[in-house]
Amino acid sequence: MLNWLNTYRRYACDINRINLEAKNNPEDLILTAEKIFHYDLRLIADRILNIPVKRHIIFLSGPSSSGKTTCGKKLSEEFEKQGCHSLLVSMDDFYLGAEFVDLLPNGKPDFESVKALDIPLMKKCVEEIARNGECDIPKYDFTKSRRSEETRHLKLEDNSVVIIEGIHALNPIFDNIIPKEYLSRIYVSVKQGVKDNEDYVISNRDLRCVRRIVRDSKYRKTSPEKVIDMWDEVVNGEKKYIRPYRYTSDFTINTIHIYEPCILKKPALGMLYEIGKTSSVYDRAQKLISSLERFEDIDENLVPENSLIREFIGGGIYEY
Repeated sequence: MLNWLNTYRRYACDINRINLEAKNNPEDLILTAEKIFHYDLRLIADRILNIPVKRHIIFLSGPSSSGKTTCGKKLSEEFEKQGCHSLLVSMDDFYLGAEFVDLLPNGKPDFESVKALDIPLMKKCVEEIARNGECDIPKYDFTKSRRSEETRHLKLEDNSVVIIEGIHALNPIFDNIIPKEYLSRIYVSVKQGVKDNEDYVISNRDLRCVRRIVRDSKYRKTSPEKVIDMWDEVVNGEKKYIRPYRYTSDFTINTIHIYEPCILKKPALGMLYEIGKTSSVYDRAQKLISSLERFEDIDENLVPENSLIREFIGGGIYEY
């Protein structure tokens, strides 16, 4: 059954209003957006903790560059503030490794498939967490595209929360492995783009792509050209493996921060300008350039260190 009560906040994402505030009141624009976003996270944490169970297990899902990891960290903080022990687990650590991934028709690895995860191990870990409150979690090394030899031991206290975040967290393959009353499902995504009247200046999908371009260059040693080249595969994977299950969530979080194009503009343009005419992604890079150039600049130093946007531009308080 669809959860008709699962709503999310929608913003007035008009480029003219955003640019006016970015030019005249950038600090207020940023702080207002941050305050509202944190308020919504606090409400979700409150509702989950009002469920009378011994142990809360949260599955948190969303498409690439939606801010899942930061949302998980922030929710964890909210639980801790209310005296509830909280731990965060990334599904990315359950990746099998590039050599074990199925291939797409074009011969490239299908990293978006749920089969790229060690499903039996993940089910075992979730069962152990629910039953005993502890388990050993693997670690994945993205720089080497394989699982690390290290593991992490998780141990939960009573009246505690574990947040399991990843693109496949709402996949029904993980249903029925724990009592339903223990489980809350959260879907996270950039739910809006920015418009000029009725026309999109930048879509929510392109905004996520820009986030990923900036983040992956900084943290994952991936060039902007490669990010754009892979983006269609990422989106197709989302259509197959994520979007069909988004309506099964108990809560939806809209992670757009309406000031973010003004922040992402400078680092993204610096990279996109380097993509030459001979590149297969040149036209798509030019489209992103045309979109970003329409926004006013905002100094990234104004972005709070605990902002979700720091997941992409760096300089934040969280480790990724």
